[in-house]
Amino acid sequence: MKRVFGRWALVLALAGASPVWAQRANFTWDIPKTVSVVDVPGQVDANGVPVKLLAVRSKEKAQVILQSVVDRWLSWGFVVPEAYKQPQLLREPMVTGIDTRNFISYTAILQVNPDGTTTVFLGEANLGAAKAPQPAGLPVFPGGSRVLTAETEGARTVSYSVPGKTTAEVEAFYREALTKAGFKEIQPRVFKSSTEEVSLNLGVTKEGPVAVRLVRRAVAPDDGLTPGE
Repeated sequence: MKRVFGRWALVLALAGASPVWAQRANFTWDIPKTVSVVDVPGQVDANGVPVKLLAVRSKEKAQVILQSVVDRWLSWGFVVPEAYKQPQLLREPMVTGIDTRNFISYTAILQVNPDGTTTVFLGEANLGAAKAPQPAGLPVFPGGSRVLTAETEGARTVSYSVPGKTTAEVEAFYREALTKAGFKEIQPRVFKSSTEEVSLNLGVTKEGPVAVRLVRRAVAPDDGLTPGE
């Protein structure tokens, strides 16, 4: 994904346009020059919001795909905020349209691949079915912001950013916290108790803050490893 998003001027749905959504049951994606599709089974619970995921690889250029996605949303009567109102949480360009009738938001994130193809990550968030998020049972580094919790089958994830700190400081914080909680570091940034495993991923975003991602999952009991060993 390259930084092409700024070139696009996203506009609101055309005023006075007929409500196309009233003629169609369910929105479907239509990515031009699709090569392959990977459908993620089930759904992800992101901060209490059910999200369906799909990944599509296309031979089309990212700019063309982006415009195609926006045009399709507009044709369905969705609201597409202008470019400066579109959140850019990643380095890759992302765009969101909202079905205000059914209270569902659709997001596309574009990644340009070395072979010239484009992978489009597609998300469908059912805002109307949102519920209180379930905590993942993992501490957040003091000063962490934009905390996002997600739950999939067998795993819970916490993602957030920490401004003004280094990856070494964040790593030391979790090494101490997880050790006190009965985990042992079995390899760099991977911690295990007798029944659970926590992996820590750290990176520096383009704006500077440390990007933190923790994944906690259950593992088979290990008689050879006891908590706090």
